[in-house]
Amino acid sequence: MGLRGVLLFCLAIAAALLLLGRAVTALLVDHAWFTAMGVPALFWEQVVDTAILQGGAWVLGTLFAFANLHAVRRTIRAVAVPSRVANLEVTAMISGQRLLAVTVALALLVGGALAIPLTNWVDLALLRHGMPFGEIEGVLGRDLGFYLYWLPVEETLYLWSLVSVVSMTALVVVLYALTRSLRMEGRRVAASTHVRRHLSVLGAVVLLLLAWSYRLDAFDLLRQGSGPEGLFLKIDHRVTLRMDYALSIGSAIAALVVFRTGWVGQLRTAFFTLTLILIAALGLRHAAPAVLASTNLLGEPATRDLDYLASRALYSRRAFDVEGMRVVQRDSGAATRTRVERSALPVRLSLWDSRTLAAAIPAILTSESAARPDVPPDQAMTDASPIGWTVVGDRATALVVRRSVGGAEGWLVSAVDATRPTLRDSQVEFAPTSDDYAGDEPLVGPGVRGARLIDAEHARGVPGVSLTSLQARIAHAWALRDLSLLDADTTAAEPLLVTHRDVRERVQRLAPIFVQGTDVLPLVHAGRLYWTLQLYSASDRYPLSQQWQLATGVYSYFRLAATALVEASSGRVRLVAAPRPDAPTRTWISRLPTLFAAPGELPPQLEAKLPPANESAVAQIKTFARYGSRLEGAGIRQLPDSALVGGAPPPHWIGDERARLMAWSVPLLDAGDQIAGVVTVGGGLPRQTWWDSTALPRQRWRAVTAQMRAALDSALGTMPEGTRREPRIRAGRVTTIMTTTGPLMVQPLLWSRSEGSTTVPRLVASDGVRLGVGSTLIEALGRMGDFSMPVAPTAGSGEDGGSSDAARRWYSTMREALRRGDWAKFGTAFDSLGRVLERPPQ
Repeated sequence: MGLRGVLLFCLAIAAALLLLGRAVTALLVDHAWFTAMGVPALFWEQVVDTAILQGGAWVLGTLFAFANLHAVRRTIRAVAVPSRVANLEVTAMISGQRLLAVTVALALLVGGALAIPLTNWVDLALLRHGMPFGEIEGVLGRDLGFYLYWLPVEETLYLWSLVSVVSMTALVVVLYALTRSLRMEGRRVAASTHVRRHLSVLGAVVLLLLAWSYRLDAFDLLRQGSGPEGLFLKIDHRVTLRMDYALSIGSAIAALVVFRTGWVGQLRTAFFTLTLILIAALGLRHAAPAVLASTNLLGEPATRDLDYLASRALYSRRAFDVEGMRVVQRDSGAATRTRVERSALPVRLSLWDSRTLAAAIPAILTSESAARPDVPPDQAMTDASPIGWTVVGDRATALVVRRSVGGAEGWLVSAVDATRPTLRDSQVEFAPTSDDYAGDEPLVGPGVRGARLIDAEHARGVPGVSLTSLQARIAHAWALRDLSLLDADTTAAEPLLVTHRDVRERVQRLAPIFVQGTDVLPLVHAGRLYWTLQLYSASDRYPLSQQWQLATGVYSYFRLAATALVEASSGRVRLVAAPRPDAPTRTWISRLPTLFAAPGELPPQLEAKLPPANESAVAQIKTFARYGSRLEGAGIRQLPDSALVGGAPPPHWIGDERARLMAWSVPLLDAGDQIAGVVTVGGGLPRQTWWDSTALPRQRWRAVTAQMRAALDSALGTMPEGTRREPRIRAGRVTTIMTTTGPLMVQPLLWSRSEGSTTVPRLVASDGVRLGVGSTLIEALGRMGDFSMPVAPTAGSGEDGGSSDAARRWYSTMREALRRGDWAKFGTAFDSLGRVLERPPQ
């Protein structure tokens, strides 16, 4: 071997060592992180399952590649390599042993390349440990866990096998063409006997894969039938399923025929067999069911599929936990908990939904944030997360978390009273985002990237990786490609490294079997900031069920699994399991019990602040509206148009003094467009959905909403002349709340002013019989005659007493700023006081 060969060999060894070192250090870093989070078993589960998947695929892929490459190598008699020695040109022959070594090396490379895509170890973990559902579907007689555990793994194996066979077939054809064993002679393809037999074997393997695909089609037919919206019909059950099994068996037999005839050289028979399989696939799988569906051989078309429609209703209720909805009975505990007294609505009901409030927030926080000494007055702010909801005092309050644009300093947590028509005059409180050791931003938050090095002496209880040892610093510096970690012991007495600081990424690593909700919502308890994220058990392979577009995909099975609770200042993660966990959730609880909060572990006040599970509730509502429930029957119900467009409606809180739960509600209409009842979706530890039907006579939705809109149009005449000409006035969405006297509808009028603020100058309330319009909710209810009219509030006060409360707050802020000598804060508070007293700054 010459000098060039030695250098290339050394470079190859160095590259292999670098890759191996990166892989080893990545494993060490992952093990340290999972151990710090208290779930080392999850690390070993991932390692074992990945080794089984990729290791098994590497072995099988290598054997398959070696068998094909060795078959090609047998057609090569010798390989001549020209070389030059001084002025002499010589030809060196490569020995058979070296050719065999090259074949083995190439097979190992091909097998490794085929194994790389198999990274979804979660499916294998569920297959190995998944608890059975204990329910059998009635068509193929399989446990429902078969479709959620085994079927995803089998489909992955089928796809991997198909890719492997197709890619190796293409490689073999190219190699045979290079060796001239496969060539064109005129207009025909000439091949040697060895090549013909090899390609016949590959053709037989392809037919076996075709037989496998028909088996999978039979299972897929239960999920996506030929009826409307994928309904599994009688024609699918009696005809198409049997055709799939017949074609599967026929394709397996055809594989044997092709192998035999191709081996002995009967190419016409092999070609005839392939043609027959293709014609049978088109005729039996597609044409025959279509023809039979148009006849009466399987029964009267109008009635023959009623049993299958009933099966869809039954399986859809199970898949989306419709039976978990509670029916509110009159004078029951559920009625006391969910129905709201009308006199309490002015403090319980938010006049703003999340999207409208988020659009109005920048205007109210621009001036308020200047009162904070740690936020620059000209610093632009952006939402760090969607708006959360809580109860402050006795009022429905929005939690807003904002951070500076282009920097990490100045994270701002605000509590905005959402029951007032004028947000600018609402109370704004600032809560610390973290303890002192976390710095200017939370240690963990939505969109927070990069690792953070802190001192463990000042961060007790933070789950991080200790870098006190040299081995830990080398491993993390290598894996994270950050050489500054090598001297971490010089910057902190007890260096602690916190990684995976994004909320979604952190939760995904700890609970990969669940689908995450759309929003990461803030929650404040006992002066600490938390992040909440809903987790769902979801699948698109659940049989015989309706499919809905939910969260990030289309699912035929979707149920609440847990709520992830992440402490912003430490990064600790606790999963609060659903009250009725399903089989996949129980599997994860049994495997990782320390990850889930035990009953009674969390403070009851913190549990009561958990937000509603919006995505699973929407699935419950849609399924209940279409298919009903066991207790309520299968009556025709529907959501009003655009009821859930833009997210959940404006929230309100339910419960009592012991537990105040944030909730939202929507009406369901019957076939006559009457309000059949109201669905209330609550938060807290139960995360329950309630159905409260209305008494007769019922209000017609379109008639009531038309009256409310006409009343709002008439109310424009009572507003100032400049306001009526303002083009940025629009009606908000109609909110329906179940009160102790029946459903009540509230609709605000939104006014986007020219200076950027948004207010509710008028709103209308109606119970279907009476209607009231006012500048506040309490005034609108008073005009309905529910209670005596209050004193008319002044403009901008929000409601009676609101201006005096705000004035006292800003006066206290001015005194505190004067005591500290903070004139910037004093001036900002002075301007805010002027706005409350209707004397805005000039």
